[in-house]
This record gives sequence, structure tokens and C-alpha cells, in this order.
Amino acid sequence: MYQTNLNKAAEVLIPDYNLFEIGGFAITQYTKNKLTVSGGVRYDTRHDEGMSMYVGGIQKFGAFTKDFSNISGSAGVSYEVSKALALKANIARGFRAPNFAELASNGAHEGTNRYEIGNIDLKSEVSLQGDGGVELTTAHVSLDASLFYNHINNFIFYERVSNTAGGDSTITDPETGDKLDVYKFAQQNANLYGAEFSLDIHPHPLDWLHFKNTFSYTRGQFSQAIDGSGNIPFVPSARLITSLAVDVLRKGNVIRNIHVGLESDYNFAQDHPFTGYNTETATPDYWLVGANISADFVSKGKTICTLSLTAENLGDVAYQNSLSRFKYLAVNNVTGRQGVFNEGRNFGIKLNVPLSFNY
Repeated sequence: MYQTNLNKAAEVLIPDYNLFEIGGFAITQYTKNKLTVSGGVRYDTRHDEGMSMYVGGIQKFGAFTKDFSNISGSAGVSYEVSKALALKANIARGFRAPNFAELASNGAHEGTNRYEIGNIDLKSEVSLQGDGGVELTTAHVSLDASLFYNHINNFIFYERVSNTAGGDSTITDPETGDKLDVYKFAQQNANLYGAEFSLDIHPHPLDWLHFKNTFSYTRGQFSQAIDGSGNIPFVPSARLITSLAVDVLRKGNVIRNIHVGLESDYNFAQDHPFTGYNTETATPDYWLVGANISADFVSKGKTICTLSLTAENLGDVAYQNSLSRFKYLAVNNVTGRQGVFNEGRNFGIKLNVPLSFNY
């Protein structure tokens, strides 16, 4: 891959650059009876070349070159205990080279209320992960559960920059006059672990009924606390999504394939923010409820169109996602609440008309 970047806008966040990357890999798989073993190895190397740039007669970016290379690999095993039950386990080593924003940013990142400063001394992230799971598939129930643990060396994150008085450093955006918090990119060893769980109940002979549940949980911690906080920034909160759907009238003459669904989306409180340098705050839990209905309209056995109606956040809940960067914007003078909140009650309509052409 070869990539070149040229700044042509009025504002410049990263420098002009050239990037070249090449890699190669090999994979293999072996199956015998109920056992399947697979594995692979990959080598990648990247060459970064940042250009010197002057803005307003002042040098904003210095020229630099950086090279990153490393080996990735994985091995996995799957065993079919029965036709319905399978056990899986994997171990993997991966790496990620820092991107140009992390290496060389120097400017306002509009829409995030941040002035970002890169770190030319960043090293590649290198991770070692293990995971295991179980899959159960029957005529009435589908179950998938897994656990994972991931140790990352040189985990890249950004943190607020403190001023000499111990408060947050700010810069005035020369374009808008807004006060921007200053962030810099840094590294620290970290651990990520969590679980994923999904359950789909479709009882026979009630083929028209589907009851799905999905739960995810991720926890991230630094190997050593930073400014008194051991939590990794911007880790999603635990989440439980439950949906109940009904499919009826699959062979109607005028209307068919009617689908009616109700969805519950519960996001648990994120009580483990990265509070170092006042980077993050805790996020309370919230519960969203949505609904949808769709149907095909048919003429002479052919589908003329599909009409879908959706409704999201029926309770008009005021909430902020824990991953939102807009939580930390200025206080809204109308509502008195800090930051931008996520979408409220929302309705949608979609008409899908299939087209066919004879040549």
C-alpha cells in the first residue's frame, strides 16, 4: 500500500505525508474427525515520511521519518462435542503501528473540543490475546458465549495536558475563538478483558417468533495507574440488547412477510472512567426502547415494494453515550446541561422499490 496526504484546507491538523506498507502472510487448517486446528503468521513493515510544513510563516510541523515492523500470528482449535455443541479456543499476537494523527497532530480537532498534540516517539502497540467460547445450536435455541483477555504493550491513548497551576491547559482556536482543551498522545501497558453472550430463542413450531438477547462487557486497566487512575479511557459500558420479533403472513396475495419487532437497549453505568488529568467522567446508565414494522406489497406474485416504519428512543430519554466526545463540550444555555446529548425520540420511514431491467 502506498498513500500520500496533501493538506488543501484552511486548517491543518496533521502534516503532508507519504506512507508505504507491505506485508505477507501464510495460513493453514487441519481437520480430523471432530477436531479442527487453524493457524497463521504474518509480517508487516511500514515506512512513514512526514513533511515539514509552515503555516503563517511559522513552522508547524517538522520533517521526520519512522519505520515500524513486527510479526502477528494466531492459532485456534475447535472441537465438536456433538452436532449441536462446539468448543473453541484461540491465542493470538498482533500489533498496530501508530497513525499520523497519533504521531504528528498539532492543531484543533474540530467537533471534539480538543487541540491535539502528537508524539513522535510512540512505539507500535503489541498485544497477546487469549479467548475461549462455546456454541450451542439446536432447532429451538442458539447460544454463543465467550471470554477474552488481552494484554497490550505500549497501548496508545490520549490524555489532557495540565498547566503549571495543575489545571487543564487550553488554547484559543484562531479560527473560531473557542477555548479548546489540549490533549496529547501517550503510551502505557494495559489489559483488556471481558465477555460476550448471545441467546436466540426460536421455538418450533412457533417459527414466526424470535427472542434475541445479546450482552457484552469490556473492562480496561493500565498496568500502572496514571495520575491516580488505572482505567483505560473510552471503554464502552456493559450493554444488554433484547429484541422480540414476530414474522407472519409469509404467503399473502397483496401483503406478505409482515415483521413486527420491539427492542430494548439497556446500557449499564460506566463507573470506571479514566479520571487522570480530568480526561473522563463517569456516565450514568440509560434504557432505550424502540419498535419497527415492515411488510412487502405484492402484485401477481412479485414484490412491488417494501415499506418499513421505525421508532427509536420511544421514551425520549436524555442520555449521553460513555464513548461520546461531545459530553465535554460547553454547558448548553437553554437546558443548563453540559455537552451534547444523543438523539431523542426519532421516527423513520423507508420505502424500498426493487427494479429489474431486461436487456
